[in-house]
Amino acid sequence: MYTLVAYYSFTGRTHYEAKRMAERVGGELYEVREQKRRSLYSAYLFGPSQARRRKYVVVEPIAVNMEDYDRIIIMCPIWGGYPAPAFNSIVRELPVGREVEIYLTSDSGQAKGLAELRRRVELQGVHVTHMEVIKTEDLHKRDRRRRRRMRDEGEQEE
Repeated sequence: MYTLVAYYSFTGRTHYEAKRMAERVGGELYEVREQKRRSLYSAYLFGPSQARRRKYVVVEPIAVNMEDYDRIIIMCPIWGGYPAPAFNSIVRELPVGREVEIYLTSDSGQAKGLAELRRRVELQGVHVTHMEVIKTEDLHKRDRRRRRRMRDEGEQEE
């Protein structure tokens, strides 16, 4: 079974989780990018309202043929309780009849309307086999803790 892990990431946290997922399932990793790169200001000011309204954004043409995969995993951050607008654009491209898993990443927010989200995705003619919210942690904090732990372990060996 060929698996595609398609993801959108703004801060890098979803990228990190998608990379781990692709390694775990032996799938191909593919990043979906918005054609017009958002500024931090735009993402935090307009992104959540676009997500709540289930807006689409123009993404760069998807360079993999999703028809070649039996299973597609979509990973995307939660903005304002809903998947980032790039998620909606990915869903539009899904081939009919595929198994889809959805992983939404969040470091603090809660996902809203998951049952409605599942129905909306399945209207595309796919079967959603799994949905989950993954709690991410601030990558900078994680890296500081790892460096501190490595430093402490180095001091203990002496």
